[in-house]
Amino acid sequence: MNPERLFVLACLAGTLWCGGCREHYDEPPISLDDFEIVDDFRIEVVASEPLIHDPVALSFDADGRPWVVEMQGYMPNVEGTNEDAPTGRIVILEDRDADGRMDHHIVFLDSLVLPRALTHARDGILFAEPPNLWYVENRGDRPGPRVLVDSAYAVGGNVEHQPNGLLHGLDNWIYSAKSSARYRFIGGTWVKDATEFRGQWGLTHDDYGRLFYNDNSRQLQGDLLPPNSTLRNPHHAVAYGIGVEIAEDQRVYPLHATAVNRGYVPGVLDSLGRLRHFTAACGPVIYRGDNFPPAYRGNAFVAEPAANLVKRNILHEDGTRLTARQAYEGREFLASYDEAFRPVNLYNGPDGTLYVVDFYRGIIQHKTYLTDYLRDEIQARGLDTLVGKGRLYRVVHGATPPGKPPRLSDHSGEDLLPYLTHANGWLRDTAQRLIVDRGLTTLAPRLAELAGDTTRPLGQLHALWTLEGLGALDPAVLAATARSPQPEVVAAVVRLVEPLAAGPDAAEVWPLLERLADDPAPAVQLQLALTLGRVAPPAEAAALSRLAEIAGAHPADSLFHHALLSGLAGKEARFQALLKAQETAPPASTPS
Repeated sequence: MNPERLFVLACLAGTLWCGGCREHYDEPPISLDDFEIVDDFRIEVVASEPLIHDPVALSFDADGRPWVVEMQGYMPNVEGTNEDAPTGRIVILEDRDADGRMDHHIVFLDSLVLPRALTHARDGILFAEPPNLWYVENRGDRPGPRVLVDSAYAVGGNVEHQPNGLLHGLDNWIYSAKSSARYRFIGGTWVKDATEFRGQWGLTHDDYGRLFYNDNSRQLQGDLLPPNSTLRNPHHAVAYGIGVEIAEDQRVYPLHATAVNRGYVPGVLDSLGRLRHFTAACGPVIYRGDNFPPAYRGNAFVAEPAANLVKRNILHEDGTRLTARQAYEGREFLASYDEAFRPVNLYNGPDGTLYVVDFYRGIIQHKTYLTDYLRDEIQARGLDTLVGKGRLYRVVHGATPPGKPPRLSDHSGEDLLPYLTHANGWLRDTAQRLIVDRGLTTLAPRLAELAGDTTRPLGQLHALWTLEGLGALDPAVLAATARSPQPEVVAAVVRLVEPLAAGPDAAEVWPLLERLADDPAPAVQLQLALTLGRVAPPAEAAALSRLAEIAGAHPADSLFHHALLSGLAGKEARFQALLKAQETAPPASTPS
């Protein structure tokens, strides 16, 4: 065979192996002048078509490479014909010349029908392709056999109303939006567990593990109580504490007249035809990176693709309550004049910046709900012609260059430990996941040391939950961590003590709980309200007495009432009798 033919065949083989990747792409002209962004921030293109098409979600691997879900079948026209065609993909993006812009891709999976979510787990990925949730091992950027994790992950409904998100919680469970199930790999198998129902599209958590989400018209909701704490008592339905409306202000400020599904309803649009309030809120993220100034840490960013913008909210904590206010009056953190800019998901990046997944297409309303009004608007504006595109952006603060993500896949267990205290939350989360996924129990002594280091509270939290994930927590570590001055760390200790206190080790751990019961911090008192009702004999009576004190200290606080009742399954009558006895007891005499 002649050398030229060998060269051609080699090129074809290389193309097949990498799924059609090539080093140079004819990228479309993208004008960043179409965007308005606040202060000293800038928006940068990370990837665009033809490198990616119709992106809806992503997950970064241990080396910081974005793996992108492409929902190419979604609404190819106003009729939504052939929507179930197997055109969806999961692609791996790479920046081989390290200039901050992706220049290479690998098709990891193709021929998928409307894939909608993924996350990295163990040595591969979990991904959702309705109705199934799959696990696939990554074998050198090639897929191993598929393992069916859940055949009923997304059953029924339509594309706008099916589970998604696949978020690793601080507690080592994987949660989804629009779902009442969570998942975890335990004892060599994937386990599905019931949890509270949350949100519609997108899921995030803060530094303390609290979950946040939204629905299309309410931009930010969240949990004031830990996951699954409200499901423990079949005799009491918890009515407050999960799905709390954190942001009550739903106003938005688009840059141009907007085409939305119910634009004909009075009050939906203003006099200039601009959307007034959220109608497609999705993809929330609590910023936990290290590129933005300190004032932005813990802020909530929410996408509104119908109005082509990203909202910033500043969270405020008052005791056990959370509220949010919009950061700007009359403008947005990020907005575009381009009607095809469709931010559908936001993420903390390995480099400390904020990533924006832009579906970049004309039609985002599913045919199930598409009104004649919006159909006419779409066709009049030519939006039905914008298909098969897609962009990935990152938002960078001008004064701070983005970080360079380390190759954590190459790190040994010892090398991963410093990242549990890193300023970038993505690095902390990923280090915890890798240690747990690899079962690195030999790190338990070092993790115990970190858990007791009161100078690094976020490191304490991750050390505790890493030990929990390894099955290596013990009462001595919890007692040492409980000396932390950070209330959220102490509250985590109380939460992690609970399984021990509810079983045969109750007598051993009760002195710790009794000591912590004197901690006045609201976060600690709320977790005690959740935990004390679970304490088993011989410490049960003392725990119920302490719980009665908490009830008396919060006589009109519904959050505390729901919290304590959620842990009293089977003990309600005894606790009620205790409260009545305290009410009728004579007051203590005052020494003369």
